[in-house]
Amino acid sequence: MSDEQKRVLEQQLWKIPLRMLIFFLFPLLISCRHDYETRYYRAISDDKRDTALLKVVISESAGFFYGDYQIRYNGVEKDDGTIRGQIFGDTLIGKFNYLSRENVKKAAPIAFLTNENSLKLGKGTAGTYLGLNVYKYGTITFDDSLFQFQPIDAKEPGLLKYQAPPSTSF
Repeated sequence: MSDEQKRVLEQQLWKIPLRMLIFFLFPLLISCRHDYETRYYRAISDDKRDTALLKVVISESAGFFYGDYQIRYNGVEKDDGTIRGQIFGDTLIGKFNYLSRENVKKAAPIAFLTNENSLKLGKGTAGTYLGLNVYKYGTITFDDSLFQFQPIDAKEPGLLKYQAPPSTSF
């Protein structure tokens, strides 16, 4: 067998596994498409001094969420960043990465309790586990929540940095 024939044979052998891989992975990728729903919320603290805006993209079929979260203090200073996490029944638990009002990058655990159309911000004792910011086991509570989020129209949250229409699929 000549060198040219060996080269042609090697090229053809390479194409067979590649075609098989594409043939088997393509249906798998198509079937793994998840539905996403974008929701917008606003909350005003009881003393009417602080406001929070939330854009959350939820995929209940995949069990996760992500979005943008902003807290304005006295209408002047703000904590502004992104959230992401997992869905456990009626509770969203995740991480808030943000630029604080002191202009410092920070990360904190975050939790929301869903109740019909609203969300309630949770609080608890924060800690770290394997370098991750988490709430310590059993400390999350939704009593005396600082923010009770109510749904708003997608055009209202002009302060959030990433805006997309609610029907956007990712």
